[in-house]
Amino acid sequence: MKKVFLATVALLMVATAFAQVHIGAGYVNSADRYRSSKNADVEVTNINGAYAGLGFTLPLGGDLAVTPGVYYTYLTSHNASSFVGGFVSAAGDLQEHYVNVPLTFTYGDDLSSKFRLFFFGGPTLSYGLISKTKLSASVGGLSGNTIIDNYNDVRGYGRFDVLLGAGMGIDLGHIRLTAGYDFGMLNRYNETATSIVRHRNQFHAGIGFLF
Repeated sequence: MKKVFLATVALLMVATAFAQVHIGAGYVNSADRYRSSKNADVEVTNINGAYAGLGFTLPLGGDLAVTPGVYYTYLTSHNASSFVGGFVSAAGDLQEHYVNVPLTFTYGDDLSSKFRLFFFGGPTLSYGLISKTKLSASVGGLSGNTIIDNYNDVRGYGRFDVLLGAGMGIDLGHIRLTAGYDFGMLNRYNETATSIVRHRNQFHAGIGFLF
């Protein structure tokens, strides 16, 4: 999977000479769905963050085009609890960094000289760069913390995913607005236990600039 990911990024670099380029950034809400066994309830953890990167538009004919890209995504969440009237407290801070490579297709129509409506869909290759959780605890004013590297210290926490998604957008002159949703296709629990399932779905919305 890692070789496929790197080869895809290299191919995108070559494609830049023949494509229209756009840069963009926006908001991401990622829903991590975890089930410990076949009969267990699904536990959902929502993580918010942002993305930024660039994409390319390669016309295929008519109103159809292929629109690959390379994007960096940062996700973070904070959970805190207190007990005994605040005498005991605990908190966990999660930070995750991803590189995402969408291999999407678009189909749209120019409704006017400065307004274009389009729809997009396809797979996105996702690779986790860093995932760390900082655990903090305090008892009567005495505190301590530790940092967990989720990819190395947590059993079965996989880096790779293939997201399948769709969305829509509009071009207003040189400004592009988009919104879409992606479904994680791979079980990111990569150990041998077949009863454990972990998927990541995400909503994203952003603004871009066309060149």
